[in-house]
Amino acid sequence: MSELDTAGNGLRLYRSMVIIREVELHIERLHRAGRMAGSFHSSVGQEAAAVGVCEVLRPDDLVSSTHRGHGHALAKGVTVGGLLAELFGLANGVSGGRGGSMHLHHPDSGFLGQNAIVAGGMPWAAGAAWGARQQGRDIIGVSFFGDGAASQGLFYETLRLAKLWNSPCLFVCENNGLAHSMPAERLFGDPGTHCRLVAEHGIKAEVVDGSDVLSVYKVAHSLVGYVRTGYPAFLEVTVGRARAHSLNDPEYEYRDRDSGKNWLEENDPISSLRKGLPDLSEEFDQIDLEVSTLISHETTRVESGDINQANDALRDVYTVDSGVRND
Repeated sequence: MSELDTAGNGLRLYRSMVIIREVELHIERLHRAGRMAGSFHSSVGQEAAAVGVCEVLRPDDLVSSTHRGHGHALAKGVTVGGLLAELFGLANGVSGGRGGSMHLHHPDSGFLGQNAIVAGGMPWAAGAAWGARQQGRDIIGVSFFGDGAASQGLFYETLRLAKLWNSPCLFVCENNGLAHSMPAERLFGDPGTHCRLVAEHGIKAEVVDGSDVLSVYKVAHSLVGYVRTGYPAFLEVTVGRARAHSLNDPEYEYRDRDSGKNWLEENDPISSLRKGLPDLSEEFDQIDLEVSTLISHETTRVESGDINQANDALRDVYTVDSGVRND
């Protein structure tokens, strides 16, 4: 293994991916049991993209995300308890229980937040990174988005401005093959097309297999180092969507019912890491147990939190007449 692919890195990457996987599966169970409500877009199978990139970031680096963003939040430092409380709609959630599954944020972790608008988080990260650099702060931005973002004008506008202004932002496209129900290959072409398209704009761009977290980590390590010198870069991570678009999406109407399950069986980044580092099997098993215990404990701890009251709707917003925060 290379100097980046050490056992210590493998264990950290594995733990972060297992936390994301088990939290997402736990959320599914909570919804089906009627203990959690609202929309939910699972990132099962895409863990390597979030973890491989966020593992090389600094705590004060800034990350924007998508509607499918729980993994990015957890990988950037949002706690399991804070995320679950947010999805329960409780006041002890990271966004006070008002952001929910698609709009949670956590400034203390450098997590700018999720965005339900396709490509909507790209200018957040690029603009925040550029602004911080103007202030003399040595931090970068990272924007996660899906392959469908390239259908939006905002995608190209943000890339052009980032290139023109030298915004230190890494744009990470998680190409899971489906923009909701539209096959990405039908709309754009083979995996890697996004990377080639962006490279033609004069932006450094690479593509990596999202089933191999060590490869994602290695490429991200290189690109993040480049971005810190003051330039934008682009990373296309080829992944798959193991679950339906959202919890109640009838995906069987536009793809084979077992296609997601079959993809995961062949491309699971967690299983791949275990197979690639067989000498760490005992340590991996211990992590599995620790994560299971953590999620159970945190669910019990946060679920008894306070619900929001009606007047809480006016907190942390600007008033209409004065622009003064009503904290």
